[in-house]
Amino acid sequence: MASDRASQAIQYDDPEKKSSFSTASLPKEKQDIPRGDAEVGDADVSVEENMPSTWLTRNRSLVRRVELFTLSAVILAWWISSIVLQATRHRWILQTILAWSFIAVIAFRFIPNSVVTRPVEAVWIPLVQRPFFTLPKYVRYGLGWLALVAIVMGSAFGFKTENV
Repeated sequence: MASDRASQAIQYDDPEKKSSFSTASLPKEKQDIPRGDAEVGDADVSVEENMPSTWLTRNRSLVRRVELFTLSAVILAWWISSIVLQATRHRWILQTILAWSFIAVIAFRFIPNSVVTRPVEAVWIPLVQRPFFTLPKYVRYGLGWLALVAIVMGSAFGFKTENV
């Protein structure tokens, strides 16, 4: 029995006799089950394992942080130049919203959101949520409809029309 396993191991290690060897007696991890282009995939893995790792692959986290910081700096520089330049100053609201929203998205990859949510929760719940939900249901519905009508009327009649 032991000599049987030894001969199977020798056959398994020999690449020419690998095809005649049955893998049914081996554990699942050691079975060589072909999946499509397994030979090509195996060759790629062995080449990658033999290649020395580069500085970029070893320090991927640092590189990613530097990339995101650089992108934030470029967005901030674009925003400052768009505010300063006379030609684009009239679009400052849109540019400010876009620039700072992208900067916030990048920043919140590193800042936990509890930094913002806990203070907002500490103010919102006692000052807005509890008093609002102590009102009767139909009063809350009425306030919601009143807000909706105010938004519609404000957008329809609240802006000065311009003859363009």
